[in-house]
Order: sequence, then C-alpha cells, then structure tokens
Amino acid sequence: MQEEYGRAGAAGVAEMEAPGAGGEGVHRAPFWSDISIPLRSGRHDEVVLRPVMVETGQHVLGVGYAPAAAGRAVELRRLPDVFRGVVRHRPVRPDFHVVGVITGGAGRHAVDFRPDDLAAGAVFWLRPGQVHQVLDADRLHGTAILFTPDALAPGNRVATFADDPVRPSRWAVDPRDPLVTTALRHLELVLAAPSCARDIADALRLALTPLVAAARGAAADNGLVSAVFARFAAAVEAEFPRRHRVGDYERAVHAGTKTIDRSVRRARGISAKRYLDERLALEARRRLATTDVTVAALARELGFSEATNFVKFYRRMTGTTPASVRQ
Repeated sequence: MQEEYGRAGAAGVAEMEAPGAGGEGVHRAPFWSDISIPLRSGRHDEVVLRPVMVETGQHVLGVGYAPAAAGRAVELRRLPDVFRGVVRHRPVRPDFHVVGVITGGAGRHAVDFRPDDLAAGAVFWLRPGQVHQVLDADRLHGTAILFTPDALAPGNRVATFADDPVRPSRWAVDPRDPLVTTALRHLELVLAAPSCARDIADALRLALTPLVAAARGAAADNGLVSAVFARFAAAVEAEFPRRHRVGDYERAVHAGTKTIDRSVRRARGISAKRYLDERLALEARRRLATTDVTVAALARELGFSEATNFVKFYRRMTGTTPASVRQ
C-alpha cells in the first residue's frame, strides 16, 4: 500500500500487516511492498523501489522521501497536518531530515523512544534514521521542513550542524523572531515558485540558519562538548556495529581510553563504555520497532557472534527482551 506521510505528500510510506495467529487456518504468503525513494543520480532524480517483507503479525512502517513535487529535495508542511495519517501513533524511521518549529498549541512526541512535550518556541530536528512517534499533535501549530541528506550544500555551518552526531535535537527559539519568520516565509515562497535546485538549497540554508544559531548558543552555554568527545561520538556513529570496545576507537579519536572516558563523562555524565553500549542498544531497539528483522539476523548485523549474547546484552541494557518490543 502506498501512502503519503501525514497525507501531505511529503514522503512515501509503505505499510503492511501480516495476518496474526488467529487466521482461521488460512495460509497467506508474506506481504511485499515497495517504498519509492527519489535518489540523486547525476543530473536527474531516479525513483528506486526498496522491497520490504513482512512475515510476522507486526505492522512495519517504512518511510522514504517522496515529495509531491517531483525532483524537489525540500518540502515545507504545516503542523499538525504532516503528523496525520498512518504515521499517527506509530513508530516510524524516516530516511530524511525533519525540522519542526512550534508556533502555538501544545503536544507530545517521542524521539528514539524518549517522550518530549512540545509547545510554542520548541524546535526539534530529527536526523535520518531516528525513530519518531507522534503521541499528541492535534493542538499543535507550526512548520515542518522535510529534506533529503543531500539537499544542503556542504561546506557551511548549517550542513556541518546537520551532520554532527552530538548536536542537540531539541532547543528553543522565539517563534516571533523576524529572522525566523522571514527565513521560513522566504523558503515557502521559493518552493512555491519554479525555482532551481541551487536556489532551493540556498533558501533551505537561510531558513535553518537562525535555528542553528539558537541551538549553537544553547550548546555554548553548556560548554561540555570537547573535541575528543566529538571525535569519539562521530567514530562510534560510524563503527559501533563492528567495534564494541572503547579501546577500538583510540586511533580514530587520537586519544587513549582514559582521555576518551573523561571526555564522555564530562559531556554526558556516563562512562565511554556505557555511551557505546547505549548507542548499540538504541540501534537494536530502532530496528526491532520498525522492521521485521529476526533476532538472529540483527545480532549478526550488530556484531554479536551468538544471538544468545545479543539477547543478554539487550536485557542488561533495557531490562526487557528483544521480543517484548513487538508485543
């Protein structure tokens, strides 16, 4: 089934439901569906089909970027409209950026399974691969910007911020700030016109600039992110499925384990090993909540030699079993 993200034409969503155990003796073949995702290839956008197979009684929701205007790497939508449809009350894992600016009302959502209240002035930025669940959005008002990872031209502060694994994902702005409102309005006008990709990329960068400035200001007030921690976090993001020990990151971070541990404790209040284990457990939970991957296959993908070792690790980190995520 092909649906629109929030029924607003902002993304392609494939939703499939396999029959439960009470199928009254009727055997059904696994369900297959395709998610259309525009990918840049040379000078043209081409749509590729990604098959998703469901063999359990679970709902599996895959979200790929598929804009209403073909070839557009950026879309601007209104809240709460973008949160309506099949994504409501269901965990989804978009493969694109979602930046929300709340201008009024109140609501609640969860990012990577952590609930958070939303009110006027809140800004949230979902990175590709994060799990998002709408809990209450009917009273929210605001703007959502959806864009692909390659929509931002590299080599500027906004693009650097977007790719930073330790950047904040939630902060506050004044929703009446002329810099914020004018930049968002400019992006809306550019998207409404027959603009070229470069103009759209420039408008996106300008729209995000005051939001990023506010986030950087909040981070500077904390003053806790050292260069060592930033390098460690980036290395973990790239290597955690294959490297499970802090010592495995010494070369990439250019620091010893004790220095790495001190930097993580200062930035996050936990040990470097705990930080690494939490990232591994988060990825496991993301995959279990949004795909039909088997525990054995997931254990292999995350670098565990035996599924039993993965189950023990998951129970130690979360207090539950992998199977409980799908109940």
